[in-house]
Amino acid sequence: MTPIIWRPRDGYLFSDEPADWIEYEKKQFRLILGRLTRMITGTLDPYLARYPEDEWAQLASAQLTGVRATLAQLTR
Repeated sequence: MTPIIWRPRDGYLFSDEPADWIEYEKKQFRLILGRLTRMITGTLDPYLARYPEDEWAQLASAQLTGVRATLAQLTR
């Protein structure tokens, strides 16, 4: 997934093309977004369903929902 190029004289280098950098960064954000979403839906949501009044879980949910929204915007 890393946008690298290889030159006989220089070996492996990061691409000189900014479009490659942007696409790489978007893929990284998608990867993080997927992991975060799975953590929220697989761990935090069931916890909140069982203990809806837990202050820490509510705080974590609010913060991670904001992070998820930000990452979703960055993948576009």
